[in-house]
Amino acid sequence: MNRLLKIGINIIRGITIPLLNFIIILSGIKHFGKNDWGEYVSIIVWISFLTFVANWGNKDYLIRKYSRNPSEVYSNFYINLFSRGLLILPSFVLFAFFSFKIALLSIFIILISYAYNSFESLVIYQQKFGSQLIVEIIGFSFFYGALYKLSTFNLISILEFYALSITLKLILISILFKLWNKPFKLKITLSELILSFPFFVLGLSGMISSKIDLYLVNIFLPNEIISSYQTITTAFLMLQALSVFITAPINKSFYRSNTKVVSKLKVLFKKIAIPINILGALFIWLLLEHYVKLGFKWHIYFLCFLSSLPVFYYVIPILNLYKEKLEKKIVYSNLFITVFNCTLSLILLEKIGVEGIFISMCLSQWIFLILIKKHENSISEHKEPECLNDLGTTMTRDKQAKK
Repeated sequence: MNRLLKIGINIIRGITIPLLNFIIILSGIKHFGKNDWGEYVSIIVWISFLTFVANWGNKDYLIRKYSRNPSEVYSNFYINLFSRGLLILPSFVLFAFFSFKIALLSIFIILISYAYNSFESLVIYQQKFGSQLIVEIIGFSFFYGALYKLSTFNLISILEFYALSITLKLILISILFKLWNKPFKLKITLSELILSFPFFVLGLSGMISSKIDLYLVNIFLPNEIISSYQTITTAFLMLQALSVFITAPINKSFYRSNTKVVSKLKVLFKKIAIPINILGALFIWLLLEHYVKLGFKWHIYFLCFLSSLPVFYYVIPILNLYKEKLEKKIVYSNLFITVFNCTLSLILLEKIGVEGIFISMCLSQWIFLILIKKHENSISEHKEPECLNDLGTTMTRDKQAKK
């Protein structure tokens, strides 16, 4: 019962955190307008990317390391934390693109986000899901309240409030783990970056594949379009994330499951994919057009609906590829889709504007589904001859036994 409760809290945490971010996006647009809020989003996009680089796949790498050596959890935590500190240095490139004060604030946000995100491995390993959720809600409440104290848009003030909200979360999570009572080890080693690099590449390929369109919009289109585009894509990414939350309780046991269980899960997702996406798309359309008034036409929402469907069809095949230790095929597929999506988006953006990016995003998702299904089919093709060989060996042994 305790285990089921922890799984349930983790699922709630997974849903709540992106939901809180989405509420901030909606509130920002509603309170300050699409154009002003787009200016803030255009900076946050790059802050998020540089923070991702600084994280360097530490979560999955450290969880595996903790499991192998439970007595050295905090020593490994600190070694990894300080070793990754070198990856903060690329953030100084922001001084070349923004004013001194904005760049300095942005680097500070990256630094404290880097520190706060480092605790994710400890949260998962020690299963402190409920406590971290409370920390997230406190940080969100502070930032949300601070935004509404501003009568007019002020980018510096908003970045300062955002930095303070993350600092507050960092202090609370440090108290949660009582770091002052833990063994401290100041050590920097490049081997930490080398060993965790495969986890970083896997995450980077997925992140770029799913967000390359947002970076293109950020570079080529005005602030008003940036904020509107981020809002609608964030909403549909949350809809797609439902597939991940549904599989969360079975992820651990999936690696021990047989082909019958996998087949049943695929059938389940095929049944729920269209109903969930229709209901989700209708709700998003009502929220964004009747409350926020983004001004997108109906066919944009239809393209987003079509883009969300493939995720429900490839979530189980991807787990199946992980099960067979074929992560490289997923990375290669992500990289191919990134290049395809980027190229097609640039072509269509020049020809028909922002609608072209929605079309490219939709096509990319369906092509990715085809690639993943092809890789998964290759597993069964390889296994079938092995099964036949095993059958032949068994028959030969039976004949020899009879003789």
